[in-house]
Amino acid sequence: MEEYFGVAKDIGITQNEIDAVQSIVMAVAAGRVRAQAREARRGPADRTKTKQGRSS
Repeated sequence: MEEYFGVAKDIGITQNEIDAVQSIVMAVAAGRVRAQAREARRGPADRTKTKQGRSS
């Protein structure tokens, strides 16, 4: 990861820009984990309805 930061700095990307992107990536990853946990809590019957597109 540090190698990428060095390259980014070499091409003129600021530390603030790097920090902003890292924050976005972490928020997206957290949202994905939260969605997976919510799906796991729902149970098999509810997941089948969702995967078919629409629940009745």
